[in-house]
Amino acid sequence: MNTLKEHWIGMFGLIALCAGIPLEAGAMQNACNIAGVFGLIAYAKVKNNAFFFYLELVVMLSTLLKIFAVSPIILITALIIATSLALLKIFQDPAYRVWDTAFGLIGLSGLVYGYAALSNYGYAVGGVASAIYSIIGFRKGLKSGFIFAILNLIYGGIAIFMIVKG
Repeated sequence: MNTLKEHWIGMFGLIALCAGIPLEAGAMQNACNIAGVFGLIAYAKVKNNAFFFYLELVVMLSTLLKIFAVSPIILITALIIATSLALLKIFQDPAYRVWDTAFGLIGLSGLVYGYAALSNYGYAVGGVASAIYSIIGFRKGLKSGFIFAILNLIYGGIAIFMIVKG
């Protein structure tokens, strides 16, 4: 029961995002995505998970830009700038200058590409790499890594299913 109390914001974000995946593009899916990403931003902040805090901020930016249907050039430019700023901020902390952060970077890059191009390949690569990064973090004692691992396994799994399904 303590696990539920301790991680409710992250679980809310996970459930909201997963609820939005099968929905048709529109207001309900947008609401689920915004609520889910907001929950994960709050969770990452509360749990002091800087990598996923900045990753989810970039995801929120891409979600909002997609909702407001900005031009592809603005979307891609904004995501490149936001990702670059996030990476600069992340690498200010020496704790992230380790080999396993490569999985996180591949995950972030894949997710950003997926959002920019609406590509299931980007979502799949991003989800799987982020899940690996999350599992490594969880094994190192980062409890929030568990919620992010579940989220990214589901997200990557659905993207892979959509690719295979054609």
